[in-house]
Amino acid sequence: MLPTAWNLYNLQSSPFWQDSLAHENAARPLTLFVGRTAELGELRTRILDAGARGSRQAVTGTPGVGKTTLVKALKGAMQADGYLTVDDFVPVVGDDTTVSLLGRVLALVYETILANRPATYQNAAMQAAELLVRSTRIATGGGGLSISGVGASVTKGTALSTPKDLIYDGPRVLRDLMTLVRGSGALGLVLHLNNLENLTAGEAKQSATEFRDLRDVLFMHDGLHIVVVGTSDAIQDVIVAHESVRHIFSVLPITPLAIPQVQQLLAARYAHLTLDHARPIVPPVDDAAVRLLVELYRGDLRGVLQALDDGVRPNLVLGATSTSFSAMGGAHHHVGMEALRATLQPRYAMQLGTVLDTRRIWHLTTWATRDASDVHTQASLSALWQIKQSAVSITLRKLTMQGYVIALPRQGNAAIEYVLSGTSRLIFD
Repeated sequence: MLPTAWNLYNLQSSPFWQDSLAHENAARPLTLFVGRTAELGELRTRILDAGARGSRQAVTGTPGVGKTTLVKALKGAMQADGYLTVDDFVPVVGDDTTVSLLGRVLALVYETILANRPATYQNAAMQAAELLVRSTRIATGGGGLSISGVGASVTKGTALSTPKDLIYDGPRVLRDLMTLVRGSGALGLVLHLNNLENLTAGEAKQSATEFRDLRDVLFMHDGLHIVVVGTSDAIQDVIVAHESVRHIFSVLPITPLAIPQVQQLLAARYAHLTLDHARPIVPPVDDAAVRLLVELYRGDLRGVLQALDDGVRPNLVLGATSTSFSAMGGAHHHVGMEALRATLQPRYAMQLGTVLDTRRIWHLTTWATRDASDVHTQASLSALWQIKQSAVSITLRKLTMQGYVIALPRQGNAAIEYVLSGTSRLIFD
């Protein structure tokens, strides 16, 4: 391993990665999962309580709060309990149709079984599923298809099903696959659907219709346990929109980790990345700075970790190595909030000019100049910016997608409230 500046802190590398934890990933294993014990227990209990039946759950929360990591931890726990699952998820995308969504679900169910029970490849249900999965990817011809590391192929000239066949045959094949799952000794199969928060309002409405139309043929199979992940608004727009879908889903909102839990999460990462276990762990950033960042980012853990990585890295002693650490007798300094702010403010201000046009920068500046801690609705922003509410909606979507504005969870039928993100606060405070 090449020496890095992180060695000065007795760390192998940066502890501030933002990727979700993953099963059997040595760099970011699920053993580093911290907090969410109650939420994880509730999700797991609902699956276990379903017995031979299926279950349907939705996990909601603000962007970056840790929804996907929670579901990955759930899948790890359920695999240990005897359920089939994989790290991958089914993305719900803007141009979906009932055919494409059903095809991707069927594909991941097939891949999950193949990854966990490779000997079932010759089963009639698996062969039928392979043909249907292939029909959503190619129209004719042959060739090989590698799925979860297991080779599969259809010879040239094999008749392939059409998307229309998928609608007719898909539900039957999915039912047969779930029968195969239970016959293989597994208690069921856990499937993860994600990406809802990236849909526009129109796309969310279309997805809600697809979920309604696919309710009986996709969601109601025995042994199939579906977990859908999205922001509160996305779940409201897609899952809660139609009574027939709302009735079969339980929704679990998750709140941001408390400051002590974030500090516990960082401590677990420091321990995981310790370079020399004979020496003490040296946190590269002080606790006060972590607390302030958590408050600024309102529980957006991904944003906090990004800010720590962006802010701490330039403040490390350049050229430091494990040898220099030893020579210094473990001497070190913790990076504080003053140094972080001095590094992050110009960096994020410069980035702002590369991702937003001057008009939207003016919108942010006007908001922050009045009061960066203000909570706004679309109506109040329309008055502040002197533009129509339809234009406000477009601007907010852009600012939210780029991470400069956060939409707070909707309270009943009240108007959605918006606040500046931690990144914006670091730029303008």
